[in-house]
Amino acid sequence: MNFINNTELKTSFIGISLSGLSTTESAVAVLDKNQHVIMLDKLFSMSDVKYFLDNWAGKQNSVILASIPENEVMLSSKWKYNSRTYDIVNLDHKMINRDDWTNRFSTRGSEYFKELSNNGIDIFRFDISNIKNYFGSCLAYRERTPIDCKSLQDTLRIKYNMRELPVNMLPVAQLEAILGAFLARNIALNENFEYKQIGEYETLPIIGI
Repeated sequence: MNFINNTELKTSFIGISLSGLSTTESAVAVLDKNQHVIMLDKLFSMSDVKYFLDNWAGKQNSVILASIPENEVMLSSKWKYNSRTYDIVNLDHKMINRDDWTNRFSTRGSEYFKELSNNGIDIFRFDISNIKNYFGSCLAYRERTPIDCKSLQDTLRIKYNMRELPVNMLPVAQLEAILGAFLARNIALNENFEYKQIGEYETLPIIGI
């Protein structure tokens, strides 16, 4: 399945790890054709994301993959579960989906990404857990723990020859952005790389392995 036209013109591959809230760190990573990291930076608000992409001169010759942000308002801790009645979500009038607290994923940034896609930019979504499974990261260690991040960084630096990555551990958002850029580069340039569309989120295809 080929999502990208004129792959020979693509010169940069951008991964965006997008958090569900502006108070949580997001990140952007850019790889070149030789899989070298040419940019790695932190982002927070959607204004940061828009500023970066609006001012990236090579958008038309780039492939962009943005992660699907988790909804950080969703119930995620024991006391929150225990404070609610145990009813089937969306089938009981008492369980009102106020502020999207029952949604697993956030729609943050979706309108802007759709706008880019409508303007002819090759932009897609990706699921971080799906691509981390490709590296075996989620199988061995608890997700997003220091040992999980260190293992993933060492895999990228040694096995995939990203020697410009430091020995000291990078923030998890930057590592996840590199995964998105890695996936963007391989779906565009690597004919032997097996990938597929695993779904659709807010009208944009979700690319998976």
